[in-house]
Amino acid sequence: MNYLYEYSDMLNRPYEAFVVDTLRDGFPVRPHFHHYVEIIYMMEGNMFATSDDTEYYVYEGDMLLFYDGSIHSMSASSVKGARYAVIKFDASRLTVSTSFTPRLATLLAAARNHEAEAFFRAEMIKDYGFKELFLESIRELNRQELGYDVIVHAALCIIMTRLIRLWQEMGIDFAEVKEHTPGDELTVRNILEYIDLHMDEGLKVEDLAVRCSMSYSHFARCFKEMYGRSCKEYLEMLRVGKAEELLKFTDMPLYDISQELGYSDQSHFIRSFKKLRGVTPGNLRLFQK
Repeated sequence: MNYLYEYSDMLNRPYEAFVVDTLRDGFPVRPHFHHYVEIIYMMEGNMFATSDDTEYYVYEGDMLLFYDGSIHSMSASSVKGARYAVIKFDASRLTVSTSFTPRLATLLAAARNHEAEAFFRAEMIKDYGFKELFLESIRELNRQELGYDVIVHAALCIIMTRLIRLWQEMGIDFAEVKEHTPGDELTVRNILEYIDLHMDEGLKVEDLAVRCSMSYSHFARCFKEMYGRSCKEYLEMLRVGKAEELLKFTDMPLYDISQELGYSDQSHFIRSFKKLRGVTPGNLRLFQK
């Protein structure tokens, strides 16, 4: 199976920053998810991007945030190519020492729970200095001179703080934000990799809660708070995302795909796929030819 989970050693490498050239650097980026937050800033050209069930057309100067656990992809919109800057980071590592500011990871989770905007047009963010912060982070990580990690950490904190202020201007209220329990956050986050590796086993939310040593209600609440959707919805979205990959890039029969993804039968697979994608699996495969 072509797994969607993208591993990264976030314990030892809590952040990455680099530039992608779509004509050179392994493009397109096929659907995948990971445990860290990813933000892209379009420097030249334009491209298509998807995040979960939403499609975006990203122009020069635009910025797009992918939450941890979101299934996302990128593809070119023209043969001319494009260049965009990428920052990936573990939000839980962006700590500050003040007593009056909630953790940035907590604020980010709150923004996600409130369905805050994740796509920012160039005109909207032109005065926030995001491009300069991206480029500074890339330079520091490339050179790795004394104190580079401090500078990158500071740049990421500034990026997230400015995003939070931008969300506030859009009407998101962070006044009642409460801290997540770190242990629960780590446990629920780690379950995503287990889900990806065991998708063919017909996973149930109840079983996942047991594996996390949590009650069903507590697990469901933590999952919804962290990822902005129920675990059941996420499982279905993940299955359909994997199915779409198999339909596009393999010749596997529909029955085999439904069995590999843990559907009870082929008709259930077809109904679920059409509900989320608007077309049947068979028709999607025909459109790709």
